[in-house]
Amino acid sequence: MGRFTDKVAVVTGAASGVGAASARRLSEEGARVVVLDIDERGAEVAEQVGGRFVRFDVGDGEAWVELAADLRADGGVHLAHLNAGILAAREPQAFLETPVERYREMIGVNLYGVLLGIHALAPAILDGGGGAIVATASLAGLLPYGGDPVYAATKHGVIGLVTSVAPQLGRAGVRVHAICPGGIDTPMVTDRQKTELTGRSRAMLDPSEVAAAVAALLASDDSGIVQTISKEGGVRAVNISTTLG
Repeated sequence: MGRFTDKVAVVTGAASGVGAASARRLSEEGARVVVLDIDERGAEVAEQVGGRFVRFDVGDGEAWVELAADLRADGGVHLAHLNAGILAAREPQAFLETPVERYREMIGVNLYGVLLGIHALAPAILDGGGGAIVATASLAGLLPYGGDPVYAATKHGVIGLVTSVAPQLGRAGVRVHAICPGGIDTPMVTDRQKTELTGRSRAMLDPSEVAAAVAALLASDDSGIVQTISKEGGVRAVNISTTLG
């Protein structure tokens, strides 16, 4: 039996990259996975893991309310990996050259997709006896990132949200964490960027490595862990819940 046998897990942004790897990992460990993505390729991932695909906009609050009700009616939910995220552009571009509407879209996916997900799923998880949520942040949420300032701002926001809400939800029975990966070899990273990184001897993470770290956080008994993971620095975790009261 796996760590998540008989558990239901929701994964957002699961059509590719880290989300798809997370869906596969959680399924391998026994979870029944609900694959959420606006990209129809999520249906293929759901088929691979024997799960269910829902075409989903993580920035839509009503959609989250409907999903939580649907999950309750279908046996509940216990785990979530809130992973969906987008960049301002495929290639770095000047802050002033990016339309404000794109920034609104980024905030909707990267930050509201986590806020709304926690707000909707935490009560359903509590109804099922408790569980855990991991949000994908980034090393760009801990440091300045001039290549995409608003991406960095949204990831700083994710970390701020998780570290602030984790103590109260942890006491209630929902453990909330954030994971902050470094460079990951996913479709979000262009071939040119990969060449630049590897040319500077910076190895990239495979999505499966991040998925393994996510699974470990979901299985942890702690609450409020902010974990960094990179090829250079390895896996480092700091439990902040005790310092926030």
